[in-house]
Amino acid sequence: MADVIIYADSLVNPEVFSDSRANTIIKTSTMNIDEINEAVKKYYDLGKEIVRLHSGDPSIYGAINDEMQFFRKNGMKFEIIPGISSVFAAAASLGMELTAPGTTQSVILTRVPRRTEHFEREDLELLAAHKTSLAIFLSASNAKRVSEKLIGAGYSSEDRAVIAYRVSWPDEKMIMSTVGNLEHAMFENKINRQALILVGGNISYYSDKKSYLYNPDFTHLFRKSSKKN
Repeated sequence: MADVIIYADSLVNPEVFSDSRANTIIKTSTMNIDEINEAVKKYYDLGKEIVRLHSGDPSIYGAINDEMQFFRKNGMKFEIIPGISSVFAAAASLGMELTAPGTTQSVILTRVPRRTEHFEREDLELLAAHKTSLAIFLSASNAKRVSEKLIGAGYSSEDRAVIAYRVSWPDEKMIMSTVGNLEHAMFENKINRQALILVGGNISYYSDKKSYLYNPDFTHLFRKSSKKN
């Protein structure tokens, strides 16, 4: 049971730990990484049980490398508990499969950077050309650029796209849009952050082709084909 919860209050719904009996709860939205790490160390040195709570899964855009390096440098023991990324929560809310026969076997998680590091080899236009399912993080305020990159990769402006806003929160919205209308849809719904753009693969190009996994004619180690000779 945690004594201290240090959480990303701009991204994490406090209902997540509403039953906690933690004596100390710290919000990190106004803190930099040095302040966060020092807060963790302060309570760690006091022998407290600490939860550093990230949004979604901490391994995706969680900046946990900065924290882990600090913990290791200071000989602090820690455990990473996996969470549920907004991309998978969004798929569940939409009632859809991100990989599906007839559309794609792959999912790409990426972003369109503005002030952060840009990797030329991972430019959205290059990644989008695969037409796999795409989950575009941290790009709500850059929706026009997203549309331009997708169209540059061969998408039609009329191809389906989804804006997943504040996934798993009480005010969650799933906005059905198109590649060419992303910026307008964001503006119309007053969204400039906390949104994920889903496009490509089974999102844009739905197929009703059946999966091989449970196909009665498909054999594998645990099941023989039910097809009659």
